[in-house]
Amino acid sequence: MTKFECIQANIPEGTILPDELRKVCDYLDNTGYPISGCMKIRPDDFGGVRAWFGDDDLMTSNFAYFGAGPDGSILAFWLLNGKDATHAPVVHLGSEGSNNAVLAADFHSFLRLFGIGYDELGFDDLQKPPEDPGSAANFRAWLDRELGITCPEVGAEIVSEAQRICPNVEVAIGSWYKKRYGENA
Repeated sequence: MTKFECIQANIPEGTILPDELRKVCDYLDNTGYPISGCMKIRPDDFGGVRAWFGDDDLMTSNFAYFGAGPDGSILAFWLLNGKDATHAPVVHLGSEGSNNAVLAADFHSFLRLFGIGYDELGFDDLQKPPEDPGSAANFRAWLDRELGITCPEVGAEIVSEAQRICPNVEVAIGSWYKKRYGENA
């Protein structure tokens, strides 16, 4: 199976993924890692989203996992408006339940952020350039050449814009948590 097929096999059934994700997966199938910092595009072949949400199938169905950080943090499409991820926000779900945030308004914007080369998108200071932007140099060149995507030097504006126009994922998770475990949990 290709990387894209593996990702597709491990997300909510019927989810429509962006064609750009397939192209990035094909790029990775041909070149391997590193792609950008310590981040990876990979399938949720271990049930990470389901475990993150305490085996709550309904909440899990709102997220389509496509990548991770080195600590096990999750990168996923937040399926706010059904199963079409082509225009869905991209979120970071921290491995310990912290630093949960909308990173990009859609996958195209996410690729602009991802191509910068941060080690950990959910934890690095996105107002500053990454420590090793060279980790993503080949990927940035490919993004520009193949998809016409250029990446800024820092990611703060991409994230700020996404958080301005998208609902707050931390609030949504907090609301789910209170409903599931009670007000005092």
